[in-house]
Formats: sequence, C-alpha cells, structure tokens
Amino acid sequence: MTMVSITFEFTTKYGVFKDALYLPEDHAFTEEEINSMKQQRLNDWLEFVENPPPLPQITVEIDGITYEKIEVDGQILLKPIQV
Repeated sequence: MTMVSITFEFTTKYGVFKDALYLPEDHAFTEEEINSMKQQRLNDWLEFVENPPPLPQITVEIDGITYEKIEVDGQILLKPIQV
C-alpha cells in the first residue's frame, strides 16, 4: 500500500505547529475531511500544551520515612510526605 504525506502547519501563540497526515494513496477523504483532521491534530496539541498531564510523583523511602523527590533551582531535594 502506497502512502501519501500531507504536511501542514499552523501559526499559534506558542509558535509554529508543524505536522503531517499519512494516508493511503487511494484514500477517499474529501478536502473538508482532511482539513478537519488537520484542525483536530492542532486542537489536540494545543490541549496538551495548555493543560499538560501532571508529572508522576517520584518517592523514596529512607528509614521508614517516605520522601517526595522535588527539583528546586536545578537541585533534587527530598520532601517528607505527610501521612
């Protein structure tokens, strides 16, 4: 199956978003459907940029006390977790 690449870009307040759709050469999508796919990719990216998933909590246990690893000014610190 031969694929075609449809590259596109949008200028946003965060900079330029560039992406591509890879579709079978004999696809039956209309231009409107392809534009909708492009817009959905942009919307998904903007959602991720504006609402990133929370970082996982990294913990370590020392002498029965659980600490959360946090970064402050480039240094890793251990913060006791209140239980």
